[in-house]
Amino acid sequence: MLRKRDVYLDKLKVAMDEPFIKVITGVRRCGKSSILELFEAHLLEAGKDASNIVKINLDAGDMRFRVNDRKALYDLVAERLGPGRNYILLDEIQNIKDWEGALISMYTDFDADIYVTGSNAIMSSPDLGAKLVGRYLETHVLPLSFSEYIDFTEDRRDPADVFPDYMRNGGFPAVALTKPELRRTVTDGIYETIKNLDLGKRHAVKDLALIRILADYMAENIGSSVSANSIADSLNKANVDSNNVTIRNYLEMMEQAFLLYKADRFDVMGKERLKTLGKYYIVDPGLRGLVINPSEGRGKLLENIVFLELVRRGYSVSVGKVGGSEVDFVAERSDRNEIEYFQAAYEMGESVAEREYRPLMNIRDNWKKTILTMDRFATGARDGIECIFVVDWLLGK
Repeated sequence: MLRKRDVYLDKLKVAMDEPFIKVITGVRRCGKSSILELFEAHLLEAGKDASNIVKINLDAGDMRFRVNDRKALYDLVAERLGPGRNYILLDEIQNIKDWEGALISMYTDFDADIYVTGSNAIMSSPDLGAKLVGRYLETHVLPLSFSEYIDFTEDRRDPADVFPDYMRNGGFPAVALTKPELRRTVTDGIYETIKNLDLGKRHAVKDLALIRILADYMAENIGSSVSANSIADSLNKANVDSNNVTIRNYLEMMEQAFLLYKADRFDVMGKERLKTLGKYYIVDPGLRGLVINPSEGRGKLLENIVFLELVRRGYSVSVGKVGGSEVDFVAERSDRNEIEYFQAAYEMGESVAEREYRPLMNIRDNWKKTILTMDRFATGARDGIECIFVVDWLLGK
């Protein structure tokens, strides 16, 4: 049975029949195909005739549709179109050679509403962007939020007791739906596939060992201020031969595969973006648990979870520089002309509390300022700054 993921399905419903190609992106195994199935079910419930819904799975493992180039895909879709308005649903389109050309031809030639999924950053294609000139809408999918994780696992315990499991297991749907004793094995299989296929094979990486080592290094060092130079220096000290140019290229590949997300540094006082010492966060907390004990560095892991939740909620997220101190996240919503500031702190002892409050107190504007913590005894308000139990915040309370 398909589990609802309304936050993404609702976006597709709103965009339905608008004159854009709808592109569903996200890391491998995050649930894009299921969302496409949910949308197909919505079309049928909305009264669309099944003959006007063309759904094709282009995954290499599906033997029903063995096409590998633009013309073959175009012809396959054309012969399945029904009379009148059609809805074309193409899963894993990045597996088709010159898929951009196929989409452009369909968009031009057919009376159809087109939806596609892709595991790579397919919207970075200059060909698609140039020829469609903005005539596409992207719905970016992440692994399960904490709220979705509770729904998928049907865990009825106090959410505060479930949260450590979420920190350890992460939110890949296949992981949440499998037996607890198999979850690490499933997560490991997803991670290895991303490294071998989405990074190694797709980019024809010659030094696959280095990209695997770098992926593990970044998973272990989430939320740390890094640069290509500093990473290369660290790896070289560990007797791993690397250089800043290669590291920079590999980091870009990891962003394109949606394995990593980068938060640039933002000078809150000067209101300008800085080019140095950004931070990287991994797409799912469960992946970090494959390379480091989940009980280690829980503060950084919590920070990663907060970052991902802000992205889910539609914020553009930066790391804030406030004089000589730092705010974990500057979260901006351009559609609302809104900014919020966030600190994430697993514990809030007296010395920690002073460190977390101080940067927020140094910000002189009137935008909302929040500290998110696992310390229930520290919650409340101080100098206009709210301290909230992070489990409640993740559940929208």
